[in-house]
Amino acid sequence: MLPNAIAVANGKGGVGKTSLSANLAGLAAISGWRVLLVDLDPQGNLGSDLGYTDEEANDGGAALLRAAESGEPVEPLRDVRPNLDVVTGGPGTETLETLVRRRLFADDATALTIVDAALAPMVGDYNLVVVDCPPAMGCLVELAFTVARYLVIPTRGDAASLNGLSRTANRFVNVRRTSNPHIDLLGICLFGFGAQDHRIVAKARHQLEEALDGIAPVFDSFIRHSRKAPDDMRELGLLAHEYAQTAAQAPRWFEDRDAVRYSTSADALASDYQALTKEILTAFAERQAAISAAA
Repeated sequence: MLPNAIAVANGKGGVGKTSLSANLAGLAAISGWRVLLVDLDPQGNLGSDLGYTDEEANDGGAALLRAAESGEPVEPLRDVRPNLDVVTGGPGTETLETLVRRRLFADDATALTIVDAALAPMVGDYNLVVVDCPPAMGCLVELAFTVARYLVIPTRGDAASLNGLSRTANRFVNVRRTSNPHIDLLGICLFGFGAQDHRIVAKARHQLEEALDGIAPVFDSFIRHSRKAPDDMRELGLLAHEYAQTAAQAPRWFEDRDAVRYSTSADALASDYQALTKEILTAFAERQAAISAAA
C-alpha cells in the first residue's frame, strides 16, 4: 500500500472518473505538489485529457507492464505538466490485466501486489499519487485498491451511476477485509448537476450519505453539467483551468466571426474543479496529519 495514493474509481463509465483524476492531479501540481498520475485504464483516456496521446514517449502502459513482469524500475512520462509525471495506460495495461488473471488462477500470492511493488521505489519522490481506475470492477481495480491508501468515488445522480457506486463500495469493503485493510474511503464527488439544481444536489447528497451509513462524506463541491466544455477539453488536451484561460484569451464572436467558439461555462467549470480539488486535498492532508500524529 502506498501511503500517499488516492484511487479514483466507479464501476460505471462516463461519470467523470478520468476527468477528475486529470484535473485533481493537474491542480495539485500547480499548487506546488509533486504528483504522479497512474493510468490503470486500458483505454488510456488520460492521454486525451492531458494531450500526450500522440507523443512518442507515450508507451501505452508498457513501462508498468515491464516493471510488473521483471521488477525493473518504472520510468514515467516526465513533466506532462510542471510537477506532474504520468505512468501511462493503454495496450500494455490490458496485457497487465491478463498477467494478473493468470497469476490469480495459479494462486500466486503476489498477484495483487505487483503494481504496488513496481511503484513503491519511486513513490517517495511525490507528495501525491493519483490512480485512475478502469470502469469495470475487474482485477485492475483490485490492483488499484491494493495500492491506494484512499479512495474517491465520482458519481452522477442516475440509477446506473449509483449502481456503479454501490458496486465500487462493495469492492472497497471486500479489499479492506482482505488485501488492504488500510484503504480509507475519502469521499464521494457529484458530477453532472445543473448550477441551479441545489435541491436535487442536496437530495442526492442525503441519499448517498444514508446509503453509505456515514462511511464517507459527500463533498460539498460538485461538477456542474456541461456538454461542450468537456468535449472541447478532451479534444484539445486541456484541463478545465487551461480551457478557461484559452477561452478568455480567444477573440469574441463580434471581433472575428471565424474564431473558435468556446463554452460559455468554461470559467464556472474551472471553478468547480478548483473547489472540489481543494476539498479533496484538504481531506487528504487532514487524514495524513492524523495518521502521523497517531504514529
